[in-house]
Amino acid sequence: MDVSVVVVGDEILSGHVQDANASFIATRVAHHGHRLRRVAIIPDDPKEIAAEVTRELAGPATLVFVCGGLGPTHDDRTMEGIAAALGTPLVELAPLAARIEEIVASVGRAGFSHDAFGVEGLRKMALAPAGAEVLPTSIGVIPAVTVEHAGGRIVILPGPPRELQAVFTETVEPRFLEGTGVALWREEVTHRFPESTFAVVLTELQARFPSTSIGSYPQADHTLIRIAGPLDDAQNVAEELRAQVTRFADSDEGKRLLEFMSIRRHDGAS
Repeated sequence: MDVSVVVVGDEILSGHVQDANASFIATRVAHHGHRLRRVAIIPDDPKEIAAEVTRELAGPATLVFVCGGLGPTHDDRTMEGIAAALGTPLVELAPLAARIEEIVASVGRAGFSHDAFGVEGLRKMALAPAGAEVLPTSIGVIPAVTVEHAGGRIVILPGPPRELQAVFTETVEPRFLEGTGVALWREEVTHRFPESTFAVVLTELQARFPSTSIGSYPQADHTLIRIAGPLDDAQNVAEELRAQVTRFADSDEGKRLLEFMSIRRHDGAS
């Protein structure tokens, strides 16, 4: 299954907040054997939200996560944008509305006015595109919902990472991810040569084992190569790559290159 993530938030685009949700979702999606194809970060503008959701639904992803913009203030307009993309009105979802009215009642019993607690803003959080279903969670009032459209599914999640992760682990994973993908086997290979030394080797391995994902990541004093895919293919790639690294490391040229790289790293650190 192909998955995409749309992160909504002016605060992320301005650099005031660092997004943590896309990386969390990417990790969990991969854990269940699915592919995260795309992450988009867009502003709190309902027109841009509608355009991006429309784009995602027209692409290869059959599961689209939209994160953020579900709160009680004027700039929380994600539900509005998604409703526009789906061509449906915003409607009040009874489970959310009931929970919010419980809060309103408790506020009244505590002697606070509706204005003091911003009740109208809270009630806005019960609105979602027609046809949406509430995703329950054990913490607070979180307007997380899901809606099906044209063979795809949109999952709308809160922006605060603690809330998003609660909904994700309690409801999203059991319902939409567990048991639906092919578990990936993961291998890691490291070497202390320049990253470019094995570029041709990696290209050839990727062509021979297209079911695997091979990534090369230079670190301060070594290169880390991550391999993910079906068990046999991932293990075969790792075995062949380790053999190539060992063979080159044992050669005269490999030994001279390792010594050269060691001197360069030492000089760079001094």
